[in-house]
Amino acid sequence: MSKRPFSPKSRAHARPLIKRCPSGGEVNATAMKAAIGDINLPPELCDDSLLHVLSYADTSSLVHFTRGTNNAIRDRCRSTLDSKIWKDTFENHNLAPLDIERNSNPPDYYNGLRRRLTLFSNLSGKTVGRKKLKHSYNLPSRFFHFVPILPSDFMHYPPASAENNGANDISFHLVDSHHHDGGESDAYEYDDSEHLIDLEDGDLNDMDNDLDQTMYSSNLDPPPVEFSCDSYSLTSAGTGSELVFLNPFSGTIEVRNVLDNAVGNDESILEQAMLQASERIVNQRQKHNSSPTHNHDDENSEIIAGEAFHRSSMYDTPPKQVLYSVDDYFDLDLNEYFGEHTPFKHRRSSGNVTGDWVGVDSHSALSDSKSLTGTLIGAARILTMEPEQHGDEELACTEVFAWSNFDHETGEVVVGDSNSSPYCFKHVVKVAGSFYFLDVCANKLKVFASFQAGSCPFEVTHDGGEARRRARSNRAMAEINDNDSVVNEDGEPIRMSRTIFCLPLIKCDDSQSSTPESIRSKFPVPDSSIKAQYPVSSFSIDPTGNILVVGTVNGTVEIWDTSRSTDPRRTQLLSVRQSFLKRHRAMTLDERNTSKTLESVAKASNNEPEDATMRESSIQDDIALLAIGEEEFPHKHPTSKISQIYLPRHLTAHKGGFVTKQRNADNGTTLLLWQTPSMFLDDAARSPDRFQITAMINAPLSAQCHPEVHYDGRRLLVFGKDHIGLIILVYHVLGSRFDQDEFNGSDKKKHNIKGEESGGVINLVEECRVKFVNRIRHAGLDGLEYFDSMLMTANERYIVINTKAGHLIGCDGRNASEGLLVIDLEDSRSGEAAE
Repeated sequence: MSKRPFSPKSRAHARPLIKRCPSGGEVNATAMKAAIGDINLPPELCDDSLLHVLSYADTSSLVHFTRGTNNAIRDRCRSTLDSKIWKDTFENHNLAPLDIERNSNPPDYYNGLRRRLTLFSNLSGKTVGRKKLKHSYNLPSRFFHFVPILPSDFMHYPPASAENNGANDISFHLVDSHHHDGGESDAYEYDDSEHLIDLEDGDLNDMDNDLDQTMYSSNLDPPPVEFSCDSYSLTSAGTGSELVFLNPFSGTIEVRNVLDNAVGNDESILEQAMLQASERIVNQRQKHNSSPTHNHDDENSEIIAGEAFHRSSMYDTPPKQVLYSVDDYFDLDLNEYFGEHTPFKHRRSSGNVTGDWVGVDSHSALSDSKSLTGTLIGAARILTMEPEQHGDEELACTEVFAWSNFDHETGEVVVGDSNSSPYCFKHVVKVAGSFYFLDVCANKLKVFASFQAGSCPFEVTHDGGEARRRARSNRAMAEINDNDSVVNEDGEPIRMSRTIFCLPLIKCDDSQSSTPESIRSKFPVPDSSIKAQYPVSSFSIDPTGNILVVGTVNGTVEIWDTSRSTDPRRTQLLSVRQSFLKRHRAMTLDERNTSKTLESVAKASNNEPEDATMRESSIQDDIALLAIGEEEFPHKHPTSKISQIYLPRHLTAHKGGFVTKQRNADNGTTLLLWQTPSMFLDDAARSPDRFQITAMINAPLSAQCHPEVHYDGRRLLVFGKDHIGLIILVYHVLGSRFDQDEFNGSDKKKHNIKGEESGGVINLVEECRVKFVNRIRHAGLDGLEYFDSMLMTANERYIVINTKAGHLIGCDGRNASEGLLVIDLEDSRSGEAAE
């Protein structure tokens, strides 16, 4: 049994959070007795009572009770209780919801939970039988895959005829060399060595064309791949393989499978080819078995297998869906951005226009009932009209696209398959100005954006004195922070503002022609605005759209309640510096209180007045705070700007907490974990508890690099570069009481270990909340310099990063070395079933 119970939804208030289960397994004493004596549970123990008792059990105890007792108990669980038990257990682990597939059976939460826990064990190196030394566990080579990113001239997509047939193949079959036009000879004897490939004339011409293109492409080295913005994102927070990708060569936005066109080592390539061959053999046998006029011969299995092996290397897999194509660039009508029906109607509207993508991302929609309703893909760009004459003002228009697989009005959800993508609902919003930070709420179809001061169409223009005052304030803030904190990638200063605007996404239909009304409707008025205390540097909205976490340039964090989009209100104002000062002050008071009993007798004998004692205490506290040196103060740059805020995609802010990132050019990157004391309760969102810092990570990385971070409420991944090379750091965050056993040993022995073994973790509360579990290095993690964009996206199965050394993982014959490195934590040898 677990040493700490987990409170179910029905009785979260009735039981204390830290109440321990009875020793010796008394909670399951009846079940154990039933297993030994082969008797049934008491009939008066109804299902609700049994579920209440089992809510105290950990995962291993639940498996033993539902799968390892007698037949009567197993039959009762599988008939009435199984779905409820494992659904609650799955959700209480704070795992991402199971991915919905077309024509799928009811969710299998038991096998889904087993699979997710196995994936985390593979990532952290806890799998039985594998060696791990000093938190460094190298994943097997078969987990690593390289996806080359190439221009269209280097890609070998199947011809249109093959695509229409839906098979990605050509018409060929193996024939015997003794096979004549008139038929098979009577004296023919079968010989495995006498096989040839027979191709139809049309297919032979297609192969000749493809061969010519292959020969042409193989003589050229692929061009370098440069990602100027966030260019890819996994659409699923669970184990889905769907990836949205901004092609750096064509500028198209595509939806593809993350392992499409991937190459690996010889072992993984052979395993994949054998898997495809076996699937085709099974499918072909099923077709022949269902047909009364055909008999399947096992000799044909060799033909099908060879056919599958040949197809796997002949063609590249095209994207499942293209959300923004090359044709859309040519169909762009600038009058819809700078014409007379736009906010620019009274200003100059002629000149050269350039469009720059700011990035793509994916968002999950979480309803107020905490159920996943769909997925939204967002993309943003800025169109800039250059001035024709020197001194003229440059015009900028921001456009945000949103493609979703659910209808926000009706709640209809479209489910795709392996060959199609379901993002058929499109929304857009345009603003006459340039933003420097934004986020999209998929649940409420809102866009939160901060615009540069002086470039926002919704603010009243200030006079010259006010503009000069703001300029002095920005320069002063630049002196406080590091040099690159208030400049963009071009080195130009970013005029940060204190305001965040909430804009609605407008549904659009590309099949209808534009009208003056439709053009105006895409430039909406904000629903509301938020005014922060200091200039805003970053923010993030939780998947329900009810909580907005705002970070400022002065190292403060603000929590805003946005449940009513027209009337947001601030619920909490947090300062990183003040949080650490209060912590040291509390530690000083605790140390003084330990000796207070000894000093009280002497003070009483001297008859000192009470107010004098209080004054002395206050003075001593102030002296103690002033005496804190740099070596004792754990956070070296608490006033640095909050450069990024990470929220779990499938959990509310109060349930999963959040992580903030601060970076300093001298001291590197610091991550802070913010949680609420009651986050382990199911009603944490309604709890009055406030966020506080529970742990800090001084990332052991180079101060020059800008690390990428992924946080899902349970796993914290940091991709950066240290003194050896590129590395992925893996941390385990205590986000559920089901993980309590793994942290129990850390409370006493390794609460605040130091050195390389700690991974830079400093727990700031009595209970250990974060621990360092693994570091991942690989030859494919190479080639990126500190000035290159280091990007990462991840879910519970895949980790995707960009690389310039993909040829060290595998080669497809086109000399490609730059693209995406994909880590697939699903071990094909384990035999785990898909969800």
